[in-house]
Order: sequence, then structure tokens, then C-alpha cells
Amino acid sequence: MWEHETYNGLVSTISQGNRRVFNMTEVTRNQTGWYRCGARNQVNQEQSNRIWLDIIFGPDIPQIDVTPYSITDRGYSAQERQTVSLLCQAQSNPPSQYVWFYNNSQVYTGPQFTITRILRMRTGTYACQAQNTHLNTRSLKTINLTVYYPPDGSPSCSVLPAMNYSSLNLTCSWPGGLPPPSLRWTTNLLAQGGVWLGGEGAWPANNVSVLQSGSQTSNNSLFTCLGIHPALNTSIQCTARAWSPYGEPVCSAYATGMNQYLLLSCSWEGGSPRAVVWWEVPKEEGRGQEVETSKILVLRSNSTQNGQAYTCYAKHPLDTHTRTCSLVPVSKPYILLSDASPAEGSSVWLRCGLENGTGPLYFLWEHEPYSGLVNTVSQGNSSVFNITEVNRNHTGWYRCGARNQVNQERSDRIWLDIIFGPDIPQIDVTPYSMTDRGYSAQERQTVSLLCQAQSNPPSQYVWFYNN
Repeated sequence: MWEHETYNGLVSTISQGNRRVFNMTEVTRNQTGWYRCGARNQVNQEQSNRIWLDIIFGPDIPQIDVTPYSITDRGYSAQERQTVSLLCQAQSNPPSQYVWFYNNSQVYTGPQFTITRILRMRTGTYACQAQNTHLNTRSLKTINLTVYYPPDGSPSCSVLPAMNYSSLNLTCSWPGGLPPPSLRWTTNLLAQGGVWLGGEGAWPANNVSVLQSGSQTSNNSLFTCLGIHPALNTSIQCTARAWSPYGEPVCSAYATGMNQYLLLSCSWEGGSPRAVVWWEVPKEEGRGQEVETSKILVLRSNSTQNGQAYTCYAKHPLDTHTRTCSLVPVSKPYILLSDASPAEGSSVWLRCGLENGTGPLYFLWEHEPYSGLVNTVSQGNSSVFNITEVNRNHTGWYRCGARNQVNQERSDRIWLDIIFGPDIPQIDVTPYSMTDRGYSAQERQTVSLLCQAQSNPPSQYVWFYNN
């Protein structure tokens, strides 16, 4: 009779009969253990001493245990700067010798391979090779280990216009990291009663955008992007605020290039995102209105259409209305006169009239007397030129000029005729002969007396002799 005692002390009868030889074909590791034979006859029975049967086998395919344990769909993962322990075990007799490989390069010998403060560059394939030196057999197990690391810094938030400036495009960006971070927009921190934007769940991505209706967004709204990463213990956030620009758009103009060009500028300061502005050009004969999609409109100085507006339009996602400001070139001015023929010593006013023109306006008055010498008699922001106590020297042609930021124009001339006189007449005697009592002439001479007196209109003359 043959008995087998296993490692755990379990004894079993494996053969009995009249044959003293026990044959085992294709032994396995389970047949390792103590063996004893027993013999008996009609008189008695005896047992032999035990003998150890040592089955040589292995190594099996190793098993690798990763600590800390974190499994992914691509293998195992660890967080950067963690200490990672890799333990390799393979059934073998005699016990296996272990060799570790990282990306096919041998890095360690022994069953347990420990990496302290692992870095992202240690991501890759780790292989454990088990070797039975008695049988000179080997087996190999390979795993993928991914080292997770967060993106640098913190997320970056921005709010941009979208849908033709009717909506907001909330963009959250946090580049880098493995795996990509999970980003999520909210109207405010949830602990303060905020709500998630863009549906349920967060998106594993380095960039996330959400469209928010401008009409449904109150002014000065604060939006928060929460960034979550498995390599971080807490979330990291950034914020973006949406607010309307101040006041109204402002139009201005200035000359450049030796006054050859006129630059019209439109701005609507403030706001997030910034408002869009564009120019609408006046109609010219034979073509419709044109749109210039720029905040600066460049014109030749002589190309401004008389009296027609250059309009700037401004749009912001939080404002349901399109705002405007306009620059209207001054039209050709005309002169209104309180009295075209005032008497000397009286007062008169001249007004420079305009049909169109965006303020501020600047006026200039010119006077051209009989001599033809033109001089400026008044300039400033008043359209009225007052002359108190006019005199004959004020007679002449008058013209006004008007200008604003866009252009300048001059009126036609108008004549101011001052009524005066007559002055004390001057009498010229020919032939001229002066005495201490007056003038003298010889009898039978021809004597001419010429009377002249300054007057407008010219004087009528009457002569008297001895009253």
C-alpha cells in the first residue's frame, strides 16, 4: 500500500495491491510530498520511513500586484510623486528569480520593485520575468503603468461673443495634464446656489465651451469654471464676468497725412466681452449704403458727403438693442442778417445758419471792405456775430465758415451797406486864392465852387447866395 502526505498534512492512500512498484506518469506539482509504503502478510504489517518527492516545475506566468491599486482601461495608474510598489509572484520550484524591465530595459532584480516619488516620465510598460534556474525556463508578465499628473497652473476663463453678438461663448482652457482635466461651467459656486451650465456631468478635455444666451444673462454676471483632476485633492477654478459697456458709443474724427485723410473713430469703452462696432457710409449717387466693418473709417478729406450722416453701430451680447452714434458733416452755411442797411451808430447781428452738422461746431467770420483786403473779424463756437454802433468802415462783404470734426464749409458772400452822413461839406474854390477873410477872385474871372460831403447814399446838393 502506498500513502501520499501533502504540504498541509493530508494523508491519502494512492495505491494498494500485490505490486511493490508504484508508477506515476506525467507527474505534476500536486504530487509533491511525503511518500510511505506499507507491507503486510498473514503474520503482521510494517510501514517504511517517509521519503520526499520534490516535483520541479515553473515558473508559471507571473502575477504583478501594484500598490497603490488603481486600474484603468489601459492598465494601471499612479499619481505623480506617489511611491509605487510592484510585486511579482510566479509559482515555481525551486523558487523563481525575478528580473524587472521598463520599456524593455532591465532596471531591477528581485520580486518587489519600488519606485519612490514616481515622475510622469516613468509612464510605460513594466515587465517581470520569472526564471527557474534548475529547469532554465522563463515566463514574462507585462503591464502598462500610466503616471497621472495635473495640468500646470490653473484653468483660464474667457467670455467671447457668439451667434452674431446675441450670445456669450464661455471658454475654459486648462492645457496639459494626464489624463485631461474635467472642466465644468457654473453660474456661480454651487454652495451659493449656482447652477451647472451645458447639461449634466463634466467633460474630460483641455478646452470646454458653453453657449449662454445674452438676453437671458443679467449684467455683471459671474461665471465659474471648475477644474477637477485625479492627481489633485481639490478642484481649481477660474472666473469670467460678463458686463455691458458704459454709456453710449462715442464717435470722433481727426485729420492725418497733411490733412489729406480724415479718420473717423468709433468706440464703446468697457464691457466684457468687448462690443463690436461698424460704420455705415452715406449713400452716394448711383449706389446704396456701404458698411465698413472696422472701428476706424478712413476717408479722403474732400470725400465727405455734404450733410449726410456717417453712422457707427455698436452691439453687445447683453444689450438687446443696437446702439448708434453719428458724425454729420456740416452743410453749406447761409447768412441771416438783422438789417442789410443799418444806420451808422445802430447795432446789427449776422447769424451763420446750418441745416446739418454734428457738434461741437466752430464758426469764423470774414469781412472784405472796398479795398478787397479780407480779414477775420470773429471766430469761436457762436454762430452769431454782433456789431454794436456800426460805422461806415463796417460796410463790405461778409462771409461765414462752419466746421466740425468731419469737414468745413463756407457760405456765399452777403453785402452789409451802412447808411451814414452827410458829413460837413467841403467846398473847393477854383482858382484858389486864400485871404485872411476867406477866398478872393478877380472881376470877370470864371470861378468854380465844388461841394463834397461823405454820405451813403450820396448827398443831394443845394447852393445858396446871401441866403
